Amino acid sequence: MKDKKDIEITKVKLSELKLDLANLRGHKDSEINLIVRSLTIFGQFKPLIVDKATMTVKIGNGRLMAMRKMGWTECDCILLDWDGNDGMEVVDNRLNEMSAWVDKSINKWFLDKGADWWGLDEETAPKVEKLVEREAKKKQREPELEKPKEEKPVPLCPCCGKPLKKKERVVLD
Repeated sequence: MKDKKDIEITKVKLSELKLDLANLRGHKDSEINLIVRSLTIFGQFKPLIVDKATMTVKIGNGRLMAMRKMGWTECDCILLDWDGNDGMEVVDNRLNEMSAWVDKSINKWFLDKGADWWGLDEETAPKVEKLVEREAKKKQREPELEKPKEEKPVPLCPCCGKPLKKKERVVLD
């Protein structure tokens, strides 16, 4: 693979790109619809990784399918000499599977915008609702910051008006 400094993002016509028929991951219509939603909201923020020799998409087949569904004609790609990089797509997918949601991060979005903002699929929506519900319960359990105790006014002597001092009791054995 090229060094990072040599990686270039190139605009490529979708008609030149091929889906990887050996792709180990399948994409349901509901997943493609979520990718369409993401591209609609954010645009393309990740280039497709493409084998330069065959123009086969190695990483980003789902995004390519969504872009075609949306009628896009071109997209950002990184063209690589794929020789010696077999397995990179497996590692990319596996690392995504292994990462976990950080409740604070995901809840920040869904508490502010609501789950319907994203257009979640039937499989993902209950998971998000559970995270949001758990975060709300956590906030209810968090103790409120204690207010500083107000000092009671020192009682004054009725005769002279000076503050009364509490005398300590000394016990001798």
